[in-house]
Amino acid sequence: MSMLLFKNIFPLHTRESPTKLFSENHDSAFFEYNISSLKKHKKAKKRFCCMKFENLGNPQKCLLKAVTDVAAISMEKNEVLNTPKSSNGIGIVEFFEGKNVLVTGATGFLAKALVEKMLRTTPNINKIYLLIRAKDKGVAFDRLRSEIMESKLFKRLEEMHGEYYKPFILSKLVPVVGNIHEPNLGMDIITAHQIAEEIDLIVDSAANTTFDERYDLALEANVNGPCQLMMFAKKCKKLKLLMHYSTAYANGEREGCILEKPFTMGESITKEKVTSFSPFTKFPSLHAMNEMDLVSKLKNAITNNSLGQIMKDLGIERAKLYGWQDTYSFTKAIGEMMIDSMREEIPILILRPSVITSSFREPFPGFIQGFRVIDPSVYLYGKGDLPAFLGDPDCLVDVVPVDLVVNATMAAIAKHGYLQSPEVNVYHVASTFVNPFSLYQLFYYCYEYFTSFPFVNSKGDKVEVKEMKYFDKISDFSNYIWEELSRQHSVQDLTEKELLKIQMRFKRKVEYLKHFCKLYEPYAFYRGWFHIGNMRNLMEEMSEEERTSFEIDASKINWRDYLTGIHIPGVKEHVLKGGRLPS
Repeated sequence: MSMLLFKNIFPLHTRESPTKLFSENHDSAFFEYNISSLKKHKKAKKRFCCMKFENLGNPQKCLLKAVTDVAAISMEKNEVLNTPKSSNGIGIVEFFEGKNVLVTGATGFLAKALVEKMLRTTPNINKIYLLIRAKDKGVAFDRLRSEIMESKLFKRLEEMHGEYYKPFILSKLVPVVGNIHEPNLGMDIITAHQIAEEIDLIVDSAANTTFDERYDLALEANVNGPCQLMMFAKKCKKLKLLMHYSTAYANGEREGCILEKPFTMGESITKEKVTSFSPFTKFPSLHAMNEMDLVSKLKNAITNNSLGQIMKDLGIERAKLYGWQDTYSFTKAIGEMMIDSMREEIPILILRPSVITSSFREPFPGFIQGFRVIDPSVYLYGKGDLPAFLGDPDCLVDVVPVDLVVNATMAAIAKHGYLQSPEVNVYHVASTFVNPFSLYQLFYYCYEYFTSFPFVNSKGDKVEVKEMKYFDKISDFSNYIWEELSRQHSVQDLTEKELLKIQMRFKRKVEYLKHFCKLYEPYAFYRGWFHIGNMRNLMEEMSEEERTSFEIDASKINWRDYLTGIHIPGVKEHVLKGGRLPS
């Protein structure tokens, strides 16, 4: 899950009673580790919790039970994760030598971080073709220069090469005018033929990441895009692997322990739930072409200005029908189905990161591009505008720094690039299983940070924050926000006109925060955690040197130190350009 735009706020979710969906294929190796890890996860739902979660259960206890069940089941099946460590490792650096790679979504945060790491650690890579949306080659090159070569993200690489930095970059990176939504990815015929003849790998990082996007636009980016990519991939004679970034939340409203299983066309989360209770009950299958046909017919039938809102509502409606939280996670899942249905003999690797955050260590701590998923909440809280939240403080927040995602990408690409098996391999790049982190911890660490390093408003005053309060009902949340606004702004001695004006301002702010929290509601009460057996196996196959150079172990992160010492300062430096709030 990537950037969330403030302007795209829409109430998305109504909570339903949970259904446990534990599967039977788990590893035992997580059991002992998580028992110790969970001892750290007890500092939640104290005096800040202003309600009773009568029907929601306790995610901490559920996770402990799930891990216990995982161990028991795995022991029954003699599934042992602790395979012998390889002295030679995967051969990550060696694999990328001489390779030609096509990267879509090339100017996005994750793709740029991946390109930087490939250039820095595998300098003998041949060419990296960057698919860039631009009207011509000149504009594409300008974007390469301004958004990549001059980016702070590449400063370490620049220091390594000194005066030869620009020649090195230009010898490796090739900007290509294109659009993943179009045939041949929008490339001209000559360029498309050349790339199809040369490339060994495709890295697909293009996506529309707005939670409540119009359904037609989300389908175009997240479903038709992969469709066009697969058609192009079949023309690539040397292609060893296609790697596609999805999201862990493509698992929708699944609960409990969620496995690293690929989607196939026709399945849905609702169908899983229905058939688990009643195996002979029929539920409509989910098919990509049916969804795109539905959208096409509606667009032809609607001629007035209401099309945009209708398409937004339709995306949410279809997502909820089939068992997903929002249009984004829904269309990403359909995109996975599209890739699987079209792959034939092409080896496919799907990486599903959870919430991607700023860099943990590489190329330096705290780099981030734009607000990511958790950052709008952190920002509003630090401003003093979000004193309460609609969510369960015990809810597990799954975040993973971008450099861990990049390292996992390169390690998994190398492993499956060597194997070239014509199958789909799925990896969850997530943290909950090895390093649980709660919503309570997130905001308490924010409280610690902003108490010591407060924002400064346009008047030069330091913004004071209080410890976060939590609610499970939107009405209680709204009432509290209204009371806080009334307490902060005296309404005594105001004229009737002034009082009416300030009440209207309060109302707008309350409605804004209601919509904001409703947008996050599915994730603030989320009841699943992502199995990372494939990631742990990957780590076991890496050599000691590779585990150092390509760190993928999220258990090493101290969340307090990361949030207060790396992530929030990084957001302030790279996104907000300092600590002073805009006037």
